[in-house]
Amino acid sequence: MSAGTTTESSVVAEPPTQLEAESPQESVVVPPMRTPEEAADLVPGGGGAIVQPSGDEPGNVDPVMFRTGSDKYNFISPTGNISCGIWDADGPEGRVGCQAADGRNPFEGPQCSNAENDKVAVRVTAAGSESMCTTQGIYVDANAPVLEFGQVLSVEGVVCRSGADDIVACTAPVGGFTFSRDINYTY
Repeated sequence: MSAGTTTESSVVAEPPTQLEAESPQESVVVPPMRTPEEAADLVPGGGGAIVQPSGDEPGNVDPVMFRTGSDKYNFISPTGNISCGIWDADGPEGRVGCQAADGRNPFEGPQCSNAENDKVAVRVTAAGSESMCTTQGIYVDANAPVLEFGQVLSVEGVVCRSGADDIVACTAPVGGFTFSRDINYTY
């Protein structure tokens, strides 16, 4: 080459590989399917802290103490993070449901922000169980008593159990859930 002469080099950009194209936020983790009996695996500390109640399990508390209206029962978890409601019959709010002041979004389904008007919730309706976001205190009642650790409330085929680590597990005739600050599992 002589002085003052330049050459052009051609650079061809190669398309990104599949790994480079995906960001960590785009990857989806799908949890393994579990039966209700295996739900204890989801409990922090290796499980065993709470067992899914069955619909025919007797309660160890008087349901009258939890009646907050003519057709419903309410309770809160020992830490006050979870509020739950049980209705005598299925309605728009479901047969049983809980919402968390600070909760975990499910692996699949609606992703709530935990803002005042976008709380993580779970419920069982006649169609089955589901995770959802609620903009209002559907399952909150100012007069709701605490369902203490180890207590079981059984009402009209709905059974809810309060467990260690502030975990609430409820079953109804067509589904159930395990719910806490760190767990959001429906079946």
